[in-house]
Amino acid sequence: MPRFRRTTPAQPLVPVTIDGRAEELPEGEVLAAALLVGGKGRFSDSVLAGEPRGPLCLMGSCFQCVAEIDGTPQVRTCRTAVRAGMTVVLSAPSSGSK
Repeated sequence: MPRFRRTTPAQPLVPVTIDGRAEELPEGEVLAAALLVGGKGRFSDSVLAGEPRGPLCLMGSCFQCVAEIDGTPQVRTCRTAVRAGMTVVLSAPSSGSK
């Protein structure tokens, strides 16, 4: 059983690219929520230790849900709506020590 699920009917699906893979997400849905429902929990890596980071506050305060969107780094996915053709890069390989 998935950890996250939609509580309202999903919007029409639109094509997006996530980490180089073609996927479809509900248009207009908050990107962080759509990714969580889709089973993605790692959005970025901590700067110091390279540990996985994902959404925490889901209201734009903590910056734990950042990803590269359409070439712009450090975009808060909890404040970004899904739109057709967007390109999302989640966690990139970290160079931090472990």
